[in-house]
Amino acid sequence: MTRWLRMTAAMLLLVLLFTACGTPAAPAAESVTSKTITDCAGREVPIPDSTERIACLYAYTGHVAVLLGCEDQIVAVVDGLKRDTLMQQKVPDIDEMPSPYSSGAINIEELAAAAPDMIFLRASNLQDAGEMEKLDGLGIPYAVVEYVTMEDQMESIAVMGEALGREEQAAAYLQYYEDTLDMVWQRLEDLPDSERKTVYHSVNEVVRADIPGTLSYEVLEAAGCCNVVTDAEDLQLDGDKGYVTVEQIYVWDPDIILANEPAAAEYFRTDDKFSGLRAVREGQVLQLPVGISRWAHPGSLESPLATLYLAATLYPDRFADVDLRGEIREFYKTFFRISLSESDIDTILSGEGMRAPREGVDQ
Repeated sequence: MTRWLRMTAAMLLLVLLFTACGTPAAPAAESVTSKTITDCAGREVPIPDSTERIACLYAYTGHVAVLLGCEDQIVAVVDGLKRDTLMQQKVPDIDEMPSPYSSGAINIEELAAAAPDMIFLRASNLQDAGEMEKLDGLGIPYAVVEYVTMEDQMESIAVMGEALGREEQAAAYLQYYEDTLDMVWQRLEDLPDSERKTVYHSVNEVVRADIPGTLSYEVLEAAGCCNVVTDAEDLQLDGDKGYVTVEQIYVWDPDIILANEPAAAEYFRTDDKFSGLRAVREGQVLQLPVGISRWAHPGSLESPLATLYLAATLYPDRFADVDLRGEIREFYKTFFRISLSESDIDTILSGEGMRAPREGVDQ
């Protein structure tokens, strides 16, 4: 079953669970509501008249909250957000915040103690009927923020913008998103297939690859790449992750290997088992940048900037007039109110030092 079909099935299951368990489609807010929004699961959610405290139980929602200028309203996060350097900069007290979602379960008592006015989470948080019942019992509105594709991601940003009363900020980012994709498409539209780079994208782990029809896959497509993974059938699927064998990577023998984890890039470059790959021999193992999130990662908020960066890096003749460093500086200044030094830009481009490692397998 494709990733899209599995996501659709999960959404349908969520709706059925709400109905079967006799719980309302959205919890009744204790405070006066000013409006009702439709979240990414199609649920109608009452929004409090004043939303001043938000819980981000999905790392992506924390990134979007900062994008929308709501960093001062965050009162609860997942642990992954505490490892992001720019999140530490934007939310200085993030280390002291509770992390009420961990190991696949919500700590309702810890969440309640944080006293949020609004909770943002993903559909997978709600697949357990018991968890849903506990959440409903809090009487705090919660919105599902979920996406698979670029189009879905843009919708998710619009949903959070509406929920937080930051429609203008969301609209500005979405306009940039669309304009950037359009500019890249126009410059690559007539690029012959014979000149398009074949790419293998290592997602966190060396043998974890993009799943067709997902955000990271679409970023590479929009940047003019030919992903060596052409069908989900090429992968061994494990939930929302897809894996390949070393032997299969050799069969593909791509022009470029992209990695969004420095350890994975280094492993490709130094381990003897990969020394026969053309990309390794020719020094074409490229570490993707890391900013607020890991560029071109399935959970990345920087999708439009990653698209421009990849296109300009792989096809420099078609983007000779684009000042990538200037684009990066302006992007973070405009949308995240962060002024980057030249050294900061170097660090982002290197992909190192922007996300603290975690014990065990990185997530």
